[in-house]
Amino acid sequence: MDEPRDTIAAIATATGVGGVGIVRISGPSALAVAGAVTGRAAAAWEDRRLARVTVRAADGRRIDDGLGVAMRAPASFTGDDVVELHVHGGAVNLGAVLGVVLAAGARAAEPGEFTRRALAAGKIGVLEAEAMLAVVHAGSERGWSLAQGQLGGALAGEVAGLRTEATAVLAEIEAGIDFPDEDVAPATRGELERRARSLAAATARLAASFGAGRALAEGLTVAIVGRVNAGKSSLLNALAGSERALVSPEPGTTRDWVEARVLWRGVAVTLIDTAGLRGGDGETGGELERRGIDLGRRRAAEAHVVLAVVAPGDPEPDGVSADDGRTIRVASKADLAPARSGYLATSAVTGEGIDAVRTAVLARVGIVDDVEAGGAVVLTERQRAAAAAASAAFEAAVGALGRGEPPEIVALEVRAGAEALAQLAGERVGEEILDQLFARFCIGK
Repeated sequence: MDEPRDTIAAIATATGVGGVGIVRISGPSALAVAGAVTGRAAAAWEDRRLARVTVRAADGRRIDDGLGVAMRAPASFTGDDVVELHVHGGAVNLGAVLGVVLAAGARAAEPGEFTRRALAAGKIGVLEAEAMLAVVHAGSERGWSLAQGQLGGALAGEVAGLRTEATAVLAEIEAGIDFPDEDVAPATRGELERRARSLAAATARLAASFGAGRALAEGLTVAIVGRVNAGKSSLLNALAGSERALVSPEPGTTRDWVEARVLWRGVAVTLIDTAGLRGGDGETGGELERRGIDLGRRRAAEAHVVLAVVAPGDPEPDGVSADDGRTIRVASKADLAPARSGYLATSAVTGEGIDAVRTAVLARVGIVDDVEAGGAVVLTERQRAAAAAASAAFEAAVGALGRGEPPEIVALEVRAGAEALAQLAGERVGEEILDQLFARFCIGK
């Protein structure tokens, strides 16, 4: 990535009312821009020491007062000169301060541009940037704790260790290629196979941690689907622990989707109660209800987990499969009739099965009580794909060793696994991937 030479600025604190807000400036002209709006010459800014400043427009009009701090290159987050203006909070006030900063020569920063500059300057790696994003977007304390663990280097350290081992295995194999007179003994081949299998298992565990890692870091959505009067709204209220959706014996009470946000064992969960079908053929009570059903189906298609609710005597909902990896079959109104086989029996009246549904939902995405105990967890699809590719390559190496194939074939597979680990670590990541990553950052980060 080419080193950016323009100076950027943005509001670095959240929008809304607040006692203090920060406008951040970064780039080779940061001190000059800050001097233009505060009247404080570049030489007067003591590095990393707060100073009282008054922000003024070009015509001398007072905008606000507060504190300013300079962090000179290269010892700053972005690697450029950085100045932060700590002024009063509030969207209007911060907008006014940012406005005069932009008028003084800075450019409005793009989402994540400060962090992207830190990456370009070698201040952070891709894994650290992804962890930062997870910290900012954490929807629960448990998700925050997991994200902080990755920001602290849990995943980076695990990947570094796996790369060291893969490199050592590859070196031994290639030594046999370079010195063919010294054939690899069976015992040595067996040891290499054991080490390759260990690498395959470790990277497979990382790939498998993605579901739990993403759900903990970002939260998960659970869609409740079924026919009208199947007990969907009652189930939502029972799972939420309070009345969030209207419950009535009249068919079609829910004509749109209803959402409830809750915390289950420290995991942020969004429950979605969708409008129900009137019959197996999709018959509805009118255009409005049909549109509600369509909207609910779209929301259900995006959910991490689907609860297919069936009342006693009702057929299964159309288009629902328990084999799709995300659907859990739930039998409602267990206080009225026994549940059918293969369903979780629940009753919103007695509370039967409600905790079991919560447990089943979390288990479906791989969340268990000690999911963070292993430390390293992948948080993004990019990380998962790289870990899976590494595991597949190491498994192929195990197979090649077991079949007695030439060392060149084995080396090819191990090298592919090592390269996949390098991609997981964030090396040789293309601009398109970085664009996708930083587009998810907020402006000012």
